[in-house]
Amino acid sequence: MISAPNETPDDLAERYRQTRGFDLAEVRLVEYLSSGKDLLPHHDANQLRLILNLARLWILEQDDGSSLDVGPKLGSFREKARLFAEEIRDADTMNAEQLVRHARQLEPYFKEARQSLQTEFRGTMSPSELSRELCHKKLALVLGGGGGCGYVHLGALALLEELELRPGLVVGSSLGSIMGIFRCMHQQYKAEMIERVTTGLSFKNMFRVLEGQPRYGLPGTLRLYLRSAMAKFFMNDNAEVVTLSELAIPFICVVTGVRRDVVKSDFAKYEHEFAKRLRRGPLGALLHVTELVKSWSTLIKDLIMSGGIKPIPLGMCPNSQTFDALDAVGFSCSVPALIHYDILRDDPRMHNLARSLLKNHNVDHLIDGGISANVPARCAWEAIQRGHIKTRNSFILGLDCFAPQLRRNMIFLPLMRLAAENVSRDRHFANFMFTYRKVLSPASLIPNARSLRRAIHHGKDELSVEKSFLKTMLKPLEMPEWTT
Repeated sequence: MISAPNETPDDLAERYRQTRGFDLAEVRLVEYLSSGKDLLPHHDANQLRLILNLARLWILEQDDGSSLDVGPKLGSFREKARLFAEEIRDADTMNAEQLVRHARQLEPYFKEARQSLQTEFRGTMSPSELSRELCHKKLALVLGGGGGCGYVHLGALALLEELELRPGLVVGSSLGSIMGIFRCMHQQYKAEMIERVTTGLSFKNMFRVLEGQPRYGLPGTLRLYLRSAMAKFFMNDNAEVVTLSELAIPFICVVTGVRRDVVKSDFAKYEHEFAKRLRRGPLGALLHVTELVKSWSTLIKDLIMSGGIKPIPLGMCPNSQTFDALDAVGFSCSVPALIHYDILRDDPRMHNLARSLLKNHNVDHLIDGGISANVPARCAWEAIQRGHIKTRNSFILGLDCFAPQLRRNMIFLPLMRLAAENVSRDRHFANFMFTYRKVLSPASLIPNARSLRRAIHHGKDELSVEKSFLKTMLKPLEMPEWTT
């Protein structure tokens, strides 16, 4: 049985241990099914995936909003299916004959386990509820941060829409969170919205070099004016900025909480140094000051190593669903010493929410979500397991745009390596982690039209390699006639 990572919440650790192996086995199986290397009869392929989905089943959501704890009732079946799961996870190769044999051997146990559940929960569980949970898998999309690298996500979003693969949940950090609210504003992905938003954006209307005392963030040279630049695109019916709960698709924005007692480095020193150099040229030129960026990377590393930071999933944690969506992503993009975001307007509701959030999480500041979870797959997994999207049958697709690359964006390599450490931890909670190779510079925070088109092209082109795999994974299964 697979061990639960240290980051797993205590009350979900046993569920992770019992079910994670079936997640990994299904990915291996679907990779084989979508490879075109062999022809497995449709019935047997469908049956093997139903077996894995039933073995993984723990909580069953019902039509009336309640839930049934069915996991303990499936122990005997789960052990029989585990042998199959372990074999295909560890196998160097698979073939149709071997898989057909597994499907035929396990089919009667599947039928018996399903009928046993229906008998055990007679009157409280309908066959249609169980069939829906086993046959329909929801896509959970996790968009990683990385400054201008994150624009590549737009290409992936466009490709998924073409494939008619619409997410049931989106989770984002840093610039990935901005891409996330673009996607979650409407059920259908609207590429034209991106063009409307970005056409009027400029560095000057998004950032200003201003002095000011932080309230909830940490000092930064550039103050991010996200609401004034983008609010008109994210309004509800009352002409107010949408809250996280009002988005058309469930969205979780990850920020990093920081305790005051661990902020030992002199952020103001770096803030002033950045400001001085910024006056000599634009941000892209500024960030090519190698020694300054190396020192800044050390500053971020010291903050990470302090142990006083943690990811906070806005939209999932208590009382955060009514956070203004733009305030949430603003904090998620606020890089210490460089970019500062805060709630400066007179808004008692949001000030009360922010103060309560800090108190409840025992932190004093909110900063870039990527510092603690750059591709926050664990937050997605935990949200799903706690019933955030009304099903546990999900496929968590993590998109990493900030992985270390020795031939690209070398000046950011120290920061990329820091991010890679927390991405490595989150990898244990994703079903599939995809890494882009062709991305814009992290310094391209406001790319021109040509650069944006290039980022979209690369994102779409690179992820298209996985088209067959994604379509197979997310295509609904069929319940055999004998179980209806």
